[in-house]
Amino acid sequence: FSTNIANEGRFHTKWLNMMYPRLYLARNLLRDDGVILISIDDREVSNLRKLCDEIFGEERLVSQLVWKNKYNAGALTKGFSSVHEYVLCYSKGEISNLTVPLGDTEIAGYKGRDSKFDSRGGFVTQPLATSSKDPRPNLRYPIVVDGREIWPEKQWIWSKERVEQAIANDEVVINESSGKISVRVKQYLKDERGEMREMKPLSILIGPYNQEGTKETAEIFGNSNIFSFPKPMELARHWVSLTINDQKDKESIILDFFAGSSTTAHAVLDLNQKDNGNRKFIMVQLPEPCPEESEAFKAGYKTIADIGKKRIRLVIEKLESEQNGKLPFDGIPPQDRGFKVLKLDKSNFKQWQSLPPDTPPEKIVEQLQLFVNHVDPKVSGPDDLLFEILIKAGFPPSEPIENLTLAGKTVYAIAGGGLLLCLEDEISAELINAVAEAEPMQFICLDAAFGGNDQLKANAVQTFAARNLGKEKHNQIVFKTV
Repeated sequence: FSTNIANEGRFHTKWLNMMYPRLYLARNLLRDDGVILISIDDREVSNLRKLCDEIFGEERLVSQLVWKNKYNAGALTKGFSSVHEYVLCYSKGEISNLTVPLGDTEIAGYKGRDSKFDSRGGFVTQPLATSSKDPRPNLRYPIVVDGREIWPEKQWIWSKERVEQAIANDEVVINESSGKISVRVKQYLKDERGEMREMKPLSILIGPYNQEGTKETAEIFGNSNIFSFPKPMELARHWVSLTINDQKDKESIILDFFAGSSTTAHAVLDLNQKDNGNRKFIMVQLPEPCPEESEAFKAGYKTIADIGKKRIRLVIEKLESEQNGKLPFDGIPPQDRGFKVLKLDKSNFKQWQSLPPDTPPEKIVEQLQLFVNHVDPKVSGPDDLLFEILIKAGFPPSEPIENLTLAGKTVYAIAGGGLLLCLEDEISAELINAVAEAEPMQFICLDAAFGGNDQLKANAVQTFAARNLGKEKHNQIVFKTV
């Protein structure tokens, strides 16, 4: 950890050096239709935009949003009162359309009612005529009502066939006032499938306000001073609920690499609860120490990461308690709100040291002897080894893990048994036979577990080879030791 003091000469340089590798990795992690949203204040917004232009490309700027994040000016404000921040939105690939759910104010505006109210909700009306689009002769035609022809001043927005269909479905409203006839079309709150209408996100966002974020943490922790200036959950939920290129995705992965109090995780859990989604979150937070004089430290939180983990647990407990006693909907499985906490650390395996060509033989022998048992003796438990091997084997750390007992040994089954992993200190022939019988895609165990018994290891290789005879390569069991 290092500090970045505002009055030192390299303040902006140090900030950019910190941000560049994170943004570069973020771009690589994004899906082709993924977006990144970055909240930033006046001090660094110009530098951040140049940085993102370099990493993502100027053409990938979706928008620079203004977020009004405070109710009003502070009493001690000098000069202009700053009541806003910015949110930069960049994409990795081409973005043809973005929409967000309607807010409460917009939903309340759908006041019209007709025979479709039960299935499609209320409606508002929009003019059918337009004078702003380029001239298109096929959109200029008369609409005949009660024997009268109604012509647009310039043209209609819909084709003749579409308008006739809308009239037949009672989705056109025609009014006459002071000798002028208006033709408007109904826009329902829901579509024919019952899906709620969405809206284009605005480049100016009025609220939610920072004060709401402080209120939320006070309700969760019972103390408003546990975390300073948390983002409001509703803001994060607004971004998580984006529909990109008209593809509603309730299975997306949301990454926040400045997690803070884990507001983004709270937003994902809350949105999943509302629309029965299966979104996943990855929160990244340095274990920055909480000052000893802070309320957070006095409450038992040693680092900011501890605050974020606790918030996720408390939010899950609240959602679970709200769900208890409610009947599940047919065909909708209960939500999995579990999460894992992983800490970045050095490898659990001893690292081979590169030796120069003139290294004395006894030094080479000494290093070879260190690797007779290459597992670091400081390993605290099997979970440390489990997750390192899991990642190196190409599986995500969020993969479900099941504990099995085969031939009296503990075996971890990953990906529904696609990978079987044994971290026992001793391997037996009975275990090898039981694993071969289970026919996983991969079996991994500790090399040291064979205890130097080369015959047992050779027999294991032959056992799996016999199982693989006549099978396609993708169906064969891969046997590895670590």
